[in-house]
Amino acid sequence: MIRGKGPWPVGNSEAEVRKWFISRISDSIEESEHLPLTNLCLDHISDKTKGQRLVEDYKYPESQLDRLSVIADEIKSGRPIQYVLGVTQFCNLQISIEEGALIPRPETEELVQRVNVELGSRFNGKIADIGTGSGCIALALKESNPLAEVIGFDVSESALSIAKLNGQNLCLGVEFVQLNALNETPSQSFNVIVSNPPYIPKSEEQTLEKRVRDFEPSIALFVEDDPLVFYKRILELCTSGVLLKGGLLALECHRDYAEKISKFIESKYVFEKVELVYDFQGVPRHVIANNFLY
Repeated sequence: MIRGKGPWPVGNSEAEVRKWFISRISDSIEESEHLPLTNLCLDHISDKTKGQRLVEDYKYPESQLDRLSVIADEIKSGRPIQYVLGVTQFCNLQISIEEGALIPRPETEELVQRVNVELGSRFNGKIADIGTGSGCIALALKESNPLAEVIGFDVSESALSIAKLNGQNLCLGVEFVQLNALNETPSQSFNVIVSNPPYIPKSEEQTLEKRVRDFEPSIALFVEDDPLVFYKRILELCTSGVLLKGGLLALECHRDYAEKISKFIESKYVFEKVELVYDFQGVPRHVIANNFLY
């Protein structure tokens, strides 16, 4: 077990520990992140909210100060806070996360929300999440659609182990299956196919934030040559019967290629409606295609 290192706070009260923790991380992150990150870490370590700690006049025990010291050093190393704490929030679910799976993004929550709108209430069909990673999409869709049968597919054993852990923790009844989507085909058909596949060209690797480049799994981020390779394959699966008639296709995309993907799907003349959706930052991010007509 890694032990924390000083300097240590002058006391163990909320104010003293808060001031100390901020001083430990202040050189490595932007000032605007100091308080949110500190609040997140103190809440996580104490398993209490700031309000609860203040009401109780909470005092941090030595073991928690030790753990906070380790966390501060990991933050200073550039390791993403989600990996440091081992958990993140996604669509109101607590998701376990580590380096073997991509950290869920807010834009992906928007994709889940849009799929739920499309499905309406009491959907009881089959949903496939291709490239499930931590399982966050599959689990969030199952939580919102308890009558649905949901399967998450991924080629990575590391990602699948994390997804299965989340499935066990949340007890939602999602199945996770190993599949190389580029050259293997699921053994059944689905009413919904959703995917947030790798889509960043390898040539853009050095433009990413260091904490993304150094810690998140490259297999979940990058494609070598054709940035549309996974989308073309997913569409091929759709047109070969993996997506049932009347089904829904929902994709997350690179901002520079979302419009191209939308037009590519339209060019196949198999969807009645193809919609390019902009995310909360006004960036073209998702493609929703429904009413499959073949």
